Amino acid sequence: MLTRINKRKRLMAYLNEEKSSYPQIFENSPDILLFVVDRKGFIVSIRGGSELITGTKVEECIGEKYSNFVYEEDLERVKGYFAKVLNGEAQYVKYRVINEHGGVSHIDVTLTPIQMENNEVLGLYGLTSNITVAQELKQDIQEMREKLQSLIHYSHEIIGILDSKGTIVFESPAIEAVLGYKVEEITGTNFFDLIHPDDHQLKKSKFKEILKRPNTPFTVELRLKHKNGEWRDFEVIYTNLLHAPSVNGVICNLHDISELKKQQREIQYMAYHDYLTELPNRRAFENGVDLEIRLANIDKRKFAVLFLNLDGFKFLNDSLGHEVGDLLLIEIARKLKNTLNKNIKMMARISGDEFAILTTNLQDIHSIEQIAKDALQVFEQSFDIKGYNLFITTSIGISIYPESGDDTASLMKNTGLALYLAEKAGNNNYQIYSPTANVATYKVFSLRNELKQALHDNQFLVYYQPIVHTGTNQIVSVEALLRWNHPVWGIVSPDEFIPLAEESGLITPIGEWVLRTVCKNVRLWHNAGYFIQASVNLSLVQFLQTGLVAMISSILQENELDPKWLNIEITESTMMEQEEKVLGKIEKLRGLGIQISLDDFGTGYASFKSLRDIKPDILKIDRSLIKDIPSDKDSAEIVTSIIQLAHRLSIEVVAEGVETIEQREFVSNLQCDWIQGYLFSRPVSEENILKLLSGKSNSEIESVPIKEKRKYFRIDLQYPLEAFMTVAELNGKKVQLGNTKVVVENIGPGGLRFVSNIKLPTRSDIVLKFQTTIIDEEMALYGTIVFDEEQGDLYRYGVKFIVDEKQRDYLIKNFNQFQLQLKKDPLLIGHSFVTENVATYFKGL
Repeated sequence: MLTRINKRKRLMAYLNEEKSSYPQIFENSPDILLFVVDRKGFIVSIRGGSELITGTKVEECIGEKYSNFVYEEDLERVKGYFAKVLNGEAQYVKYRVINEHGGVSHIDVTLTPIQMENNEVLGLYGLTSNITVAQELKQDIQEMREKLQSLIHYSHEIIGILDSKGTIVFESPAIEAVLGYKVEEITGTNFFDLIHPDDHQLKKSKFKEILKRPNTPFTVELRLKHKNGEWRDFEVIYTNLLHAPSVNGVICNLHDISELKKQQREIQYMAYHDYLTELPNRRAFENGVDLEIRLANIDKRKFAVLFLNLDGFKFLNDSLGHEVGDLLLIEIARKLKNTLNKNIKMMARISGDEFAILTTNLQDIHSIEQIAKDALQVFEQSFDIKGYNLFITTSIGISIYPESGDDTASLMKNTGLALYLAEKAGNNNYQIYSPTANVATYKVFSLRNELKQALHDNQFLVYYQPIVHTGTNQIVSVEALLRWNHPVWGIVSPDEFIPLAEESGLITPIGEWVLRTVCKNVRLWHNAGYFIQASVNLSLVQFLQTGLVAMISSILQENELDPKWLNIEITESTMMEQEEKVLGKIEKLRGLGIQISLDDFGTGYASFKSLRDIKPDILKIDRSLIKDIPSDKDSAEIVTSIIQLAHRLSIEVVAEGVETIEQREFVSNLQCDWIQGYLFSRPVSEENILKLLSGKSNSEIESVPIKEKRKYFRIDLQYPLEAFMTVAELNGKKVQLGNTKVVVENIGPGGLRFVSNIKLPTRSDIVLKFQTTIIDEEMALYGTIVFDEEQGDLYRYGVKFIVDEKQRDYLIKNFNQFQLQLKKDPLLIGHSFVTENVATYFKGL
């Protein structure tokens, strides 16, 4: 006991002496703590920042066991350190201590024995600093390093470093999983040896650019060779860090995009190929024609475009089903390709039953004709499809570059026109385009091609012709009449495009649009206080469409319209083809409360049978019977009988085509219920039908016809002069069309008036060309239509010539001579005068 006390006293004396040697040195160093522990492990002195390390004040630490402050997990280790020091061996150690809040601090400690001159150890010094922050930072760095190593090791993306020559100096282990190479076998090789030869030069030049721009990420797509020989697509992001000493290389992040590229290629393929036959589609074909035009302009060579349309395919497809139709198309595509492959550059499927062929380096017309004949020969044999032995023919249209057009659009359009002419000529033949298609043919072709776009672009209009009470002239109903407001041909009548719509199948969506439009307007009229009925014509194709009754019912419900306000008109010809189905539909429509009208009565082959079977609510007498009454006794007797019979059957009657007061009085005296015709009103627009309903007269809403304005004299021809007319310019562009016969009624230096059976628009950007012989001279005259008027089934036009003053002076001189000679002989020899009735003339064409 005495020995221990003596050692303690000597230790304290030693410390006091030392303190005087180093006054305040530790007290002024808050980051350093010097503690003294005696041989029993008690703290006998602390100098410096104890609070920094333990959070405990100095006076609270002195006299405490040092082990009370050591973290439990480190205690045995610290005891070992202390034992060594008390044996005279200094130690530099790190361990953890507990602060007053129970937290842990990291410290580093230099432990030094306090030895006397006789080497006796009285205790130990502990020179301490708090390294918690440094230790935590080290720990964070270690964790970060481990994370980075894990990221590199387990990443599916390849991370690499290249030197300035492209040599691989580092690759992540992912390279083995992605490209099959082990790290050790790829390191030291040149990265560019892995790149696809087609990409090599471009990517090498890109690498040179990367070397010139440090710290700038560059993204490049390239193909790299897998160890198994397969080429894989990669997106590579390069970053030049050659200037950074810790890296000294170009960082590469390689992302395998092979699946993405595969999907892109599949999408690209789908965008440019037909899913069924796997042939190129219209877009790919047009691109091919674009390219061929550029090449042909360089080589000064010709090529041809062919369209093949399958005759009667729609009927076959509807009859046998789409599966059989699809298999037939696949087989036709296969046989055509096998037969023609050596002689063509491209074959495509450009629509449902239409194929296109591109031939190149055309030697002469015979070579293209041979291709057409070879194609036709494919269809001489039957096609065996799912047990069906199918025979089908094709029509082929051909255009040749540059004669048929100098751009893709012109070639495609003119090939289509040639195809149309081939179809008109009969099945299984070909036609080569030539600029001889007359105006009427060209117009029909244009309407046929643009019908679908018209529906999409809202080019259709519904006009309404009033049906009035015979006695009061009050409007009781309207007939909805479809019109096409064509951007080039103006207002086109349904007679011109409804057959085309039925042929293409577009009649169904067009018919639905008409029904929706009419019902919407009837609802609006009712809301305005005008309670009238509307009738809509349905063709056989429309009448037999699936879901017709449900569709009409839905439209009526949408517009909250009572079915009694809708009347469906059908013709006798509708009954003749599918009588049983038609009668079934009629009963279903009647079940909804819709009225049925029998239209154009008196023109069919089974008129009275139709009355018995259909039992229509309304019978409409055809205009052909009305036009000659009351003067024609036979017509008058027939009309009288029809009205009387209809009334005995409790059927109401509409007389169509009433144009004169005499006609109205005649049918009125027969108690005809309603009349419809130009006497009351022509078909008018939505806007104008409202005006008529509000009480305005037809004369108040009809525009005043434009009269011919003549600055120069005109020769009124006693006998019309036959001439050839064509369209020379359309929308400001020159076109090549064949001639159409017209008759000229008058002519002069300023213009002419002619009659045609073709409806033409009054537009300044459509230039007409007229050719005829006048006083032994073939004359070609150009002009634009400035006025038009209907003449039954014919059309009368006024034309203003496009001539300069010199030409006009010549025309004045020439026509003056012509006028003088006509006075002597109205049928001058050498001129093509029309002596028969004009209507008869056009019927004979």
